[in-house]
Amino acid sequence: MNNNKTKIQEVYIPFLIVSIGTILFYNIFRWALDIKHGILPLKEDLLNFWIPFTIPWIPILIWLRRRIRILNIRSKRDNGYFIYQFAVAAAIAVPIIISQNYIEKSSFDLIQINSLEEIKELKKEKYFKINYFEIDRNSSLTFSTSRTSGRYNDNLNFYRYFACPFKFSQSIWYGIEFKKNLSNRISDATKNSEYRRFIKKSTKDFDNYNFNDVTYFEKLGNSDKRDGFIEAVQRGFTEINEKQEIILIPRTDNFNNRLGSSFYWIFGSFGIGAIILLAMVLIPKIDEQELTDFKKNKPLKEDDLKDVLSFLNPFGENKATAILLLLNIIVFIAMIFSGLNIVSPTPLELLEIGGSRRFEVLNGEYWRLITSIFIHSGVLHLFMNLIGLGLGSSLLEKVLGSVKLIVIYVICGILASLASIYWHDNTISVGASGAIFGLYGLILAFTVFKIYPNYMRGMTWMLLGLYAGISLLFGFFGGIDNAAHFGGLISGFVIGGILILIDKEELKKNASQQRTEL
Repeated sequence: MNNNKTKIQEVYIPFLIVSIGTILFYNIFRWALDIKHGILPLKEDLLNFWIPFTIPWIPILIWLRRRIRILNIRSKRDNGYFIYQFAVAAAIAVPIIISQNYIEKSSFDLIQINSLEEIKELKKEKYFKINYFEIDRNSSLTFSTSRTSGRYNDNLNFYRYFACPFKFSQSIWYGIEFKKNLSNRISDATKNSEYRRFIKKSTKDFDNYNFNDVTYFEKLGNSDKRDGFIEAVQRGFTEINEKQEIILIPRTDNFNNRLGSSFYWIFGSFGIGAIILLAMVLIPKIDEQELTDFKKNKPLKEDDLKDVLSFLNPFGENKATAILLLLNIIVFIAMIFSGLNIVSPTPLELLEIGGSRRFEVLNGEYWRLITSIFIHSGVLHLFMNLIGLGLGSSLLEKVLGSVKLIVIYVICGILASLASIYWHDNTISVGASGAIFGLYGLILAFTVFKIYPNYMRGMTWMLLGLYAGISLLFGFFGGIDNAAHFGGLISGFVIGGILILIDKEELKKNASQQRTEL
């Protein structure tokens, strides 16, 4: 009984306090800065999902991580504590995500207007019922694009946006979106055929579209969908002020039913999570030694967070590895704050911020060969490359030295980009994988020519097979730029061979001092 009381006092009640505080903080923050004043320059998918999904980890890592260690939940794979932390994060994130839908829709009333021009004066309103309107169908503008999604970019999504001007009004558009999803592993010829079929069908659907089938209009906020319509508008008006353009989406549902049961699910989801967490806290026994250390405010003996932060320290033991990892992360964060989709930016967006393509490079934009290796086409793309980069560079830094590792990384990235534009005439290439494969080419050379000591070569062969081998295999099924991968791998192997010819004994000496922990 005393054990349960201790677990509730030291783990469960702090969880309740932290979770309620986090949920209230984010909702107030979102309402005040975004919905009320509109001063957050972030897209709706970030505010509605990705930030709510991420923000619970801050209080967990600061306040709850140490308390969870009181519970004796170490599993055979030593991941019991992470499972509990993930459960706590989910219990906090789900109510926040559900509440975003509620506060976003409940904060606005349905405004009935007689003239479209009234919308321009109602800048902070979102929903409108327009008594009378006419559409100039013949002056409609269109924009088509595609996005990839999935862990290995295995899904291909086509989008087509029609921006239709209202008669007797300027800078206000009736927006219609068409989309189609298919596998990204099909051949290029099939993709082109499916794209043409999509364009033909969407054109036919637009020609038959009933513009008067609308109950009310929703004004689009900062989102990928709005960007698509703005791109369509810019096809006809290149000098527009994007912020002043108003995109209205037709809605056919009953406005009073827009909230559904989301309000009740905010509390329901929190209650379900709280009950599950209570059971997870009460079931395991207390780790008496951890409880004693916690009360004495002793640091954790095994602290994964501390190890990760140490690994990312640019002044620490692995300087080059940390610098390369942080550069990729910082560039990605900058991409997100500039408005790019966190999961799947469009090829055009990637090209605009520094992606590499044959036409631009051959016309003098050589800087793209470097910038493209620090740009990623989504958070999953970044995450997979960070893992490969961290593993590969940590095996090379002690052998090569920090400066030489960074120089070789960039050289391999450039050569991989050149291989990509040589092989693909109209593909936009981004990502660190070409440069990373360059590092794995070095590891392959050091393994084949026995630079690494015997006790390490089994590990390097396994790493080459698990990361490089599987990545190349998936590349043959489409959706992955294998030209850049092979270009980087071959470049790294050749550079490794040159280094071995120049200073083999020094490399072997450095490799023998390399730690084997990954």
